Amino acid sequence: MSGSAVRARRVSPPRPLAKARGLGESGWGWLFAVPAVMLIGGFVLYPVLNTVLFSFTDFNGLTAANFVGLEQYGRLAGDSVFHRTLLNSGLITAVATVLLVCLPLPVAYWIHRGIPFRRFFRAVLYLPVVVPIIVSSVAWKWLLDEGGLVNYVLVTTGLTSGPVSWLSDPALAIWTVTGVIVWRAFGIYLLIYLAGLATMPDDQLEAAAIDGAGHVRTFGSIVVPHLRGSIVLSSVIAFVAAMRMFDEIYVLTGGGPANASKNTAYYIWESAFSYFKFGYSSAMAVVLLALVLGLVLLGLRLAGRSR
Repeated sequence: MSGSAVRARRVSPPRPLAKARGLGESGWGWLFAVPAVMLIGGFVLYPVLNTVLFSFTDFNGLTAANFVGLEQYGRLAGDSVFHRTLLNSGLITAVATVLLVCLPLPVAYWIHRGIPFRRFFRAVLYLPVVVPIIVSSVAWKWLLDEGGLVNYVLVTTGLTSGPVSWLSDPALAIWTVTGVIVWRAFGIYLLIYLAGLATMPDDQLEAAAIDGAGHVRTFGSIVVPHLRGSIVLSSVIAFVAAMRMFDEIYVLTGGGPANASKNTAYYIWESAFSYFKFGYSSAMAVVLLALVLGLVLLGLRLAGRSR
C-alpha cells in the first residue's frame, strides 16, 4: 500500500465532547450547576418569594388567603412590640458581633504561636459548637436558675448577697442570652482565624521578632492586617447569625420577661405558630430580610473601600 493511500485513510482526530455536542466550556459549567440551582431555587428562592406574597395577604393557615395590599406593613409601623424586638435584635447583634469578631482574634494568635497544650485548648474552645444548641441552652438554664450552680457559687463565696435573677430580670435577661450566644459560637470564629493564620508566612513573624517587636506590636502591625479578609467574613457571619437567633431565646427566656429579650426572629415565629398570623409574620420576615441584606451589603462595600 502506498504512502499516499495510507495518508488518505487517516481519520481526523475526534473533536472535544463539548464542541461535538454544540456546548462550550461555559455551557457545560452551567449544565453541571443545574442541580445546585434547582436546590437553591426550591429551598431558598421559592420560600422567599412565597413569604413576600403572603405578606400582602391575611393568610392564617386555616382559611383562604385574601389580598390586603400593604395593610400588614401598616400594622408593623404601629406595633410597639415589633419596634421593641427590632431594638433587642440590634442590641444582641451589636454586642455579639463585636465580641465574636474581637475576642477570638488574640486567642487564635495565642494558640498559633505554639503554646503548651494548644490542641487541648483548641478542642475545649470548640466543644460548645458541637454540642446541640438545645442541650447547651437547657444546661445553661439550669445553671443560671435562681437556685442553680452559678448563684450557689456567688452566694457561697460572698460575691452577692442573694441569688441573681439572670433570666427573669428585664435588665439582665437580654445580656444573659447574648453571653450564652457568644459562648456557644466562639469556637467557630476561632477556627476561621486559625485558618487565616495558617496561611501567614513564618518569615514575617520571625522578622518581627528579630527587629525586637513585641507580641502586641506584632499582633497589631502584622497579624491583624493579614487577617482582614477573615475579619470581614467573621463580621458578616456573626451579624447574620445574631439577627436570626432563635434557639437560645426560646429555651432560656421565651422572649421574656415582658418582651425584654424577645428579638424579631422570635416574634416572627410567635406570630406565625402561636397566633396563626402568617401574613403578619411574613411581613415582619420581609422587613427583617431587607434590613439584614441592606446592612450586609453596606458593610461589605465599606470594607472594600477601606482596603
